[in-house]
Amino acid sequence: MRGGTQALGVGTRRTVALLAVAAYLLGASAAAAGVPPVVLPRDHYAHPDSLLEWWYFSALVTDPSGTRYSVFFTLFSGIGLVAPVAQVVDLDTGQVVGHSETFGLATPGTSSLDVDAAQAHLDYQPDTDTWSFAVSAPALQVSLSQHPEKPYALHGGGTGVIRQSIGSISHYYSATRMQANGTLQVDGKTVPLTGESWFDHQWGNFVLNPLALKWDWFSCRFDDGTELMGYQFLDWLGRPLPWLANGTFVAADGQATAVDGFRASHDDQALTAAGHTWPLDWQLHTSSPELAETVNALFPDQLVRNAILPTFWEGVAEATGTHAGPCFVEISYGF
Repeated sequence: MRGGTQALGVGTRRTVALLAVAAYLLGASAAAAGVPPVVLPRDHYAHPDSLLEWWYFSALVTDPSGTRYSVFFTLFSGIGLVAPVAQVVDLDTGQVVGHSETFGLATPGTSSLDVDAAQAHLDYQPDTDTWSFAVSAPALQVSLSQHPEKPYALHGGGTGVIRQSIGSISHYYSATRMQANGTLQVDGKTVPLTGESWFDHQWGNFVLNPLALKWDWFSCRFDDGTELMGYQFLDWLGRPLPWLANGTFVAADGQATAVDGFRASHDDQALTAAGHTWPLDWQLHTSSPELAETVNALFPDQLVRNAILPTFWEGVAEATGTHAGPCFVEISYGF
């Protein structure tokens, strides 16, 4: 009888936990239904009522000698502060060319975007639909000017509103393929860069949710002119939460559609560093459209090692399968 009572107690606790999660998700869905959708170009600019906002860029570029680089830049913004983070990796050697993490006082504008703070600059020109960023830190000098080659993709089935882990809502859209041109200082010389980039803009009040910044995220620019964005949020132990996995597929003609059945799993190949285990080889699946991709990191250690913000894995991988091409993968374990 005592054992049965204990079993009943465990079962009851599990039921209560499941009901709590369900209520959380239903509440989030109800909240999402009342959240206004993304409207462009209005929402290219800042949202000061949000506790956290970021403009994100990842580029694959080459210099005149044929050397390939990955360029990562994000301007985080909130409560009157900005934190630009950038890193450039030589993809022929796997070496970090430069890394920068700075902080400054600034409030991006709500009707124009021209931020110059903390040794970084972010600018948007609406007349030409051009995004530009520059970093002029001692350890890294890089700049890129980028123009979308496709319409912006509003995630969340075309609304730009997604569930940011359990109980949180955020706005999120992307330019999945942009033409990129700029410069990079390498060994004291400034070299021109050309290539393609990806842009994300996301904002919301999810920063107070500890699970909202724990994810596996994938942005693939396939060689056939299509793109896939997919993500899954993680629990306290870093395990995927399957019901919080989602994504968007962008056809070659720019038509964006929400995917069904996005799943991401990984094998045992991993990097152990900075207090975490970072998977390196992934399998991505969607049921509609039907996709099966194997994604392998080009180099094991592509960590963005920050001093104040969390360290995360942000790097280039190669996809093969239904489609083929480069992917940026981001693994974040949050704060």
